[in-house]
Amino acid sequence: MQLAALIVPLIPGVIWLWLIYRTDRYEPEPKRLVALTFFLGIVAILPALFAERLAELAHPYLAAIDQAAAADGVAVNPLPLLFACFLVIGPAEELAKFAAVRLVMFRNREFNEPLDGVIYASAAALGFASLENVIYVIDFQHGGAIRWGMLGVRSFLALPGHVIFAATWGYALGRQKFNPRFLVWPRVLLAAGLHGLYDFVLMYAPTRPFIVLYMAIMVPLLWRQIRTLRDDSPFAPGALQPVPIAVAAPVEGPRSGVE
Repeated sequence: MQLAALIVPLIPGVIWLWLIYRTDRYEPEPKRLVALTFFLGIVAILPALFAERLAELAHPYLAAIDQAAAADGVAVNPLPLLFACFLVIGPAEELAKFAAVRLVMFRNREFNEPLDGVIYASAAALGFASLENVIYVIDFQHGGAIRWGMLGVRSFLALPGHVIFAATWGYALGRQKFNPRFLVWPRVLLAAGLHGLYDFVLMYAPTRPFIVLYMAIMVPLLWRQIRTLRDDSPFAPGALQPVPIAVAAPVEGPRSGVE
């Protein structure tokens, strides 16, 4: 297998990352941190896979996925697929990506705009999805040949899909940075649900044609979130520049003269 076969599946993810990065107009994030987050997204696939394999011990949902894939358009029992998509794959993958951003990038001083939540969430999501590209697109059983059709489908569905899911909780992180009372976990659960719905629509033959409707609804919502957060940037022309709230400082009373 040639090195190019490993690089080609990563290219669409880098292109999508560049497009998302370009939306950060007022105070763009350091490229090294965005690249680091992309790498963290790649690493995040390991705990996600571990959780998914652990869930397989409780219920053999992988066999149901394989059966649906081999059914060639014929409807199968949807219940195992619902379990797989909404209770395993969606939560496991979104939690893994969320942890990468929340535990590392959220605390960085460069995270200083509401939009940064979406920028870093998208970077982690695209790193995750790019490694999935390598797994799904390269035919390892036939000398590392590239499945070009699969690459095209994933470039226009899976990669922006992962951005949509992650941007859901990335929006919440951007808000929470400036307002600690903004709740993040409902958005994490929503992202897991959107991820599960996306996977189910694609896996279950009767709903597969509705993936176009799904993306037609979700893509405009993604850009709306980006525009809303960008407009609230403290670095926008004429904007006030609030300081991100971390921990409230204690209020000092009048000094008594006794130390």
